[in-house]
Amino acid sequence: MKTTLIILNYNDGERTKGLLLQAAGYDVINDIVVVDNASTDGSYELLKEEEGEHIHVIRRNSNGGYAKGNNEGALYALKKLHPDIIFIANPDVSFTEPAAKAMAEALMNNNEYAAVAPFVRQGYNVWNLPGFIGILRSLFLFSFTAEKILLKRAVERTGADLAPVGVIEGSFFAVSAEKFREVSGFDERTFLYGEEIMLARRFRRKGYREAVLPKMVYDHLHSASIKKIYRSSKAAAFHHFRDSFRIYNKYYLKTGPVEDRIFDLCWQLGLMERKIYDIIKNHIR
Repeated sequence: MKTTLIILNYNDGERTKGLLLQAAGYDVINDIVVVDNASTDGSYELLKEEEGEHIHVIRRNSNGGYAKGNNEGALYALKKLHPDIIFIANPDVSFTEPAAKAMAEALMNNNEYAAVAPFVRQGYNVWNLPGFIGILRSLFLFSFTAEKILLKRAVERTGADLAPVGVIEGSFFAVSAEKFREVSGFDERTFLYGEEIMLARRFRRKGYREAVLPKMVYDHLHSASIKKIYRSSKAAAFHHFRDSFRIYNKYYLKTGPVEDRIFDLCWQLGLMERKIYDIIKNHIR
């Protein structure tokens, strides 16, 4: 079993370096590919200093977002490193070697699963694969959070070591390299958000599922890189939700004009909810 870790960096060199050095000490990680998404803060130069036999640092000419950046890293790994398992991690996560080993073994031993993840220690990182109603619910903080809470509790009650779920969050997961190649990776029409559900839908079309390891956990300093750009605002990045979910609706759910108008209305309401959330949060501070 051969593994490669992909870390996508954008103006977050120090944090990326920290994860890089942590993972480089794990026997279960054979190679690491850092993709710099056209950083402007000297991140690429900082990370390039760590390059070696098993650490590869590549740079994109422009910031194409999460999907393009991770696809480029995965393509580099598939062409040059030939892994069986690809780990994909945001710079703002931390995971243990036993968790990574359990993820890789789960994929090698269970061919029906294309991707697996531990539970995140902070918050919730699994949810149901959405149809159109599910997409509408996901536009609202309360309903989407409630769905994830209920699903996590249901999985925990099973006591299983490995449990099927609809979607796993993109902050940290492992994927079968062969199956990732089979579905052509992430949908590059997106920039930010929605990549996970499109990938899960692509896997489902091929008959594969995603799963969670309920007895393993990882840590996630949620969206640290995004918060540096959008200053912790829930509303500021929300237009990416709209853009990505429009793609999902059109190409994966095949929605029509009426559904699209309903979606746009709900997105406006979701934006209002997030603006109110930001006002309350800033007032409490």
